[in-house]
Amino acid sequence: MAIDTLLVGGTTNCYIVYDDDKNGFIIDPGAEAEKILAHVKNLGLNIEGILLTHGHGDHISALNKVRDALGVKVYMHKDELDNFLSQSPQFVAMLGGELPNKNPDVLLQDGDVISFKAGDVKVLFTPGHTPGGVCYLYGDTLFTGDTLFQGSIGRTDFPGGDVAAIMESLVKLSKLDEDLKVLSGHGFATTIGTEKRMNPFMRQIL
Repeated sequence: MAIDTLLVGGTTNCYIVYDDDKNGFIIDPGAEAEKILAHVKNLGLNIEGILLTHGHGDHISALNKVRDALGVKVYMHKDELDNFLSQSPQFVAMLGGELPNKNPDVLLQDGDVISFKAGDVKVLFTPGHTPGGVCYLYGDTLFTGDTLFQGSIGRTDFPGGDVAAIMESLVKLSKLDEDLKVLSGHGFATTIGTEKRMNPFMRQIL
């Protein structure tokens, strides 16, 4: 398994995950569709789907172009649909993207398992930053979107944010294997164990 991190739009991590047979999937095509597609083409990847951790513009700005170019399904939690459909046109345009022109193909629920040739991905419902935010568990890696960062958590002062909900989501994540690698929507890699020891928000709930 390989995980390539593309920094897009200046601050957002877009992840391209693939196996030895070049089958893979994309998480959060936030901006710079051409950069994402060029990476896929250069590696000769067979992309099987696009996973969205949540619907904010800096995570979906390149979605239309990437989805249309690759012809794959888009996956997102069912409680995120309203947020996904209420983007600021100015914000998305600032990132060089377009407002979503289609709904996601598959609306997920907590505990769902998405089966790709590249392996199974488990859905963990982690609201708080947005109403339908999720983390994706793939092997020994947890993609946390804007729920959990190295040393911090996602903002809750945007529409749909909920402090109590994100703290409950942190409780859920704190019960996972401490050796799990955490790859978030912004910033650097960490682990569940490191965040339990060092992250002030995680320490509040332990």
